[in-house]
Amino acid sequence: MAEITDGYTPSIPSGHSSGSPPPPTPLRVGLIEYEDDEEEEDGVGNGVKPIGNAVKVSCIGGSKRYHFNGFEARGVCYQLDITATQDGRITVTGQRFYRLDVAVNENGEKWESSDSRELFYSFDKTEFPASAVMHKCRVNFIPPNKEIPRAKHQPGFIVRKVYDSKYKELSELVDTCYDDSKQHELNLLLAKTIATVAKESLKL
Repeated sequence: MAEITDGYTPSIPSGHSSGSPPPPTPLRVGLIEYEDDEEEEDGVGNGVKPIGNAVKVSCIGGSKRYHFNGFEARGVCYQLDITATQDGRITVTGQRFYRLDVAVNENGEKWESSDSRELFYSFDKTEFPASAVMHKCRVNFIPPNKEIPRAKHQPGFIVRKVYDSKYKELSELVDTCYDDSKQHELNLLLAKTIATVAKESLKL
């Protein structure tokens, strides 16, 4: 999942910056959208509950965390990287996406796009309260040799490039600069988009 930030497990067809916290405007994280609400607790008493039994237990800063495959909020189930602290707070780890109006190059300039739906993927991860989840959204990963599909035929956000927030650089989804694990991650996302589009085409 991933996060779309001013500064979304990527949003895979209906189906995760280190550093600075998200701004107080609505953000999307991978498959989900959330709002930054400093007054809301991290899932305690907010109708958020983990699904099933814990699959792993870890210790961060002397505090135990229980990892689950998913959680339920407002009657909707999400399968992401979920952890719960001993006092019941539930958090989600997300992959971060960047809006073009906030991602800048090394000279501080913004990139332009011919499509307002475009986002930049990144390998940055962030953690946020599960109680902030609003709903699922869709992100399509488009290979560099393909044209951007019309929103009418392929709704949702689109990703064509990867943003490096440290070096302020852009790379293609298929590039020689990635190590094997990162390229494998991108290949899976591309394959899922292709499979989803093919499945929808059969219904037409």
